[in-house]
Order: sequence, then C-alpha cells, then structure tokens
Amino acid sequence: MKLTLCAVMLASLAVLPSQGMAQAATSDGEVSHQGVQPVAVSSRAEETVSGINAFSLDLYRHMLADGGNLFLSPASVSTAVALAYRGAAGRTATELRSVLHYNADPKAYLPLSAEAFAAISPVGEARTLQMANAIWVQDGLPLHVDYRMDVQKYMSAGLHYTDFRKDHEKSRVEINAWVAKATSDRIRDLLERDKVTKETRTVLVNAIYWKGRWASPFDAKLTRTEPFRRLDGKKAPMLLMQQRGQFASLHRGGVQVIDLPYAGSNMAMTIFLPGDPEGFRRFESGLTDKKLSRWLNDLRSAPLRDTILTIPRMHAEWGMDLKEPLHDMGAPTPFSDAADFSGMAPLKGSGPGAEGLKITQIIHQARLDVDEYGAEAAASTAVTGDIISSGRRGPPPPPPVVFRADRPFFYLLRDRSSGLILFMGRHVMTNDRTD
Repeated sequence: MKLTLCAVMLASLAVLPSQGMAQAATSDGEVSHQGVQPVAVSSRAEETVSGINAFSLDLYRHMLADGGNLFLSPASVSTAVALAYRGAAGRTATELRSVLHYNADPKAYLPLSAEAFAAISPVGEARTLQMANAIWVQDGLPLHVDYRMDVQKYMSAGLHYTDFRKDHEKSRVEINAWVAKATSDRIRDLLERDKVTKETRTVLVNAIYWKGRWASPFDAKLTRTEPFRRLDGKKAPMLLMQQRGQFASLHRGGVQVIDLPYAGSNMAMTIFLPGDPEGFRRFESGLTDKKLSRWLNDLRSAPLRDTILTIPRMHAEWGMDLKEPLHDMGAPTPFSDAADFSGMAPLKGSGPGAEGLKITQIIHQARLDVDEYGAEAAASTAVTGDIISSGRRGPPPPPPVVFRADRPFFYLLRDRSSGLILFMGRHVMTNDRTD
C-alpha cells in the first residue's frame, strides 16, 4: 500500500535540575531518609511504569555507539509514540508494542499511561515538572472521533489544525514556538527547516520540562576546577562541586550508587559510579532492567550516611532522529509504506494507491544543566562538620562515605514513589562548556 501522508513524531524536553542536596532529621536528632510519599496506582499502571523503564534502558544501550556523553528521555519518546500507537493496527501495532514495552493494546494503553504519569507531583515549592502533548493536523484530515477523544481525555493533547500544504514553514514556526513555551525557552528550534514539508500531515509532540532545587545547595565557593578522568583514560579539567551531607548510598560489586533528592518532591537524581573507566564499560554492558530494578529497590531501604560528595557541574545537550534506532530495535513497519495507522484517520481510497499515515521522523532533543544555584546557600555550611546521630555520648561515628564523581558515571532522574524514570544519561567526558 502506497502511503503519501506522513506522520512526524516528536519528543522534546528540557531539564534543569539545580541546587543542593536533601536531608531530614527525626525528633530525637537521628538523620533519616527524606520522606518518599507513597502514591497509590493500579497494578496495571505499575506494569506501565516497568515497561517505560525497560524501553528506557533498551534505547539507552542502543545509543552508546558514539562513546560520548548521552542524555535523553525515553519516557518522552514513549509518550510521543503512544499518541501514534493509539491509532495503530495490525503489524504496526504489534511492533510498537514489543519495542516500546507497551503493556496493553492501542485502545487500552493511554488510560494506563495517564495514570502512571499522574502519580508524579507536578508543581510545588522549589520544583516544576511540566508535561505537555500536542497534535498538529492538516486542515481537512478527518481524525476518527474516538481517537481524538482519547488523546484529549487521557493525554490532554491539544489539537491544532494547520495547512502544511499551503505554508509548511509557518506550521514549523508555530510548532517550534509551542515547544519553546512548553520547555521554558530551553528548546527553541526543535524542527529544522527540512523537517516539515508540504507532504507532512500530522506532527505529534511531547515536551517534558523539569526544574528542581536541591534542599541544601552546594556552596559555590567550594566549586573548583579539577581533573576529570574521561572514558578514554585521559584527564581533562572540569568544575567539580563539593559538599558534606547525609545521603542514601550503596557500594556493591565495585560500583557506588547514591540518591540525591530534590526539595519538596519524590524526584531524585541517582548516580552510578564504577571505580574506573574500564569498570564503567563493564557496568554498562552488563546492566539489565532486572539488575537496575534491584539497585533501585535496595537503595530505597538504604540508610542515610555522612557523605563527602563531589559531582561535576554539568551541561548536556543531545538530539537526533530516532527513526533508525527504533527501526533497528524491531519496529520497521511503522516507518514503511506498509504502516497501518487506520485507527487515527481513515484511509483514502483502497488497494495499492490508498493513502494513509506513516511515521517519517521521531525527533528528540534533550538538555540538562546541573549547578550549585540557590538562595539557601547558608544551609550548605550546616553539614560541613562531623555528623553526630544524637546528643547521647557513645562511640565515634564511622568514617564518612566518599563519593567522588571525577570519572565516568551513569545517572537517572526518577520519581522515587512510582519508580518512573524520566531521564537517563551518561557523563564520560568533560562538558562542551563550563560556564
């Protein structure tokens, strides 16, 4: 079946985690894990979260060929493609379900996805999480009523009618403006000029923007330029932030893991730090969804410990068309003339000359900034001395954990209550910029 109408899937995000580390104290002075508020979700929604996380790791591993820094949001990709999956049928739906680990058929998946994301607390003091979906449709293209109702009800997707045929450049500018607004101007030009043409018929967009403040900021006066050992073994100068505080951590099999929670939410950055670059390669090659789940489950019950923490001030920007990776991961049909998105819009005509929709691009951009910004700088000096668990006399405390991320590491930004991983990356070389 020859398809002349094109569907472009876009996943974009910006993330600015910044400012300090969290701790809490019980009434008798003992330091305890900062409270993770439980969120009640159905067992099916829990399966949805597990599926998104499994796809996240699959996509991450597939993108490691270039050997450099990597930062992406497979959760954003999963959500954008889910807008198309709702309209998929036949082999197209089967392949998307398998590769993206969707745990329900096209008509049943969106409610589960909505429940999983609704478990994350979006806005509050010191944090902002914005998730937005939108669909641009060619004027006159008749979307099925049930498709339109589902994407609006469960994904809050705004529908925008435009005329790609008449003025595709105007449509591109409008879409870029929407993405810029949804990401607080952090991603302004998601679509380059050649990405939208007069042949485009639908553009599906998901944008995720996260900004969080650590509960106890780093002291900028302690940030220093020091050597960072890259994945190739060479050393290069990089700004490293430092502080001392109470953090949940583990050390197993030559790998240190630490949870760095954000203020006022269940969100945390989790860093996995092998002992050396070669150990990092072994860690990545051996990391599976099951192993990652075990790490995170064990970290949930790990006690807070006095920690001397050093992490880089980071900046990461990454983007590409994910059509080829998803094709190679086992979903070629959605991108071919055999694609079947008849659940989104009715076919025009019949037989070999029928017109329908296919995915032409999945454009993804991600941005990360981590720094020591914060108006509560004085709080960081309160934990620079030795920590004593109570006012009672007793044996001296154990030596502090030293977590020094001056070598390659893997990291997540996740919601600790639901378990959903929003962002994932690796830091194996110095930043393109250090300001």
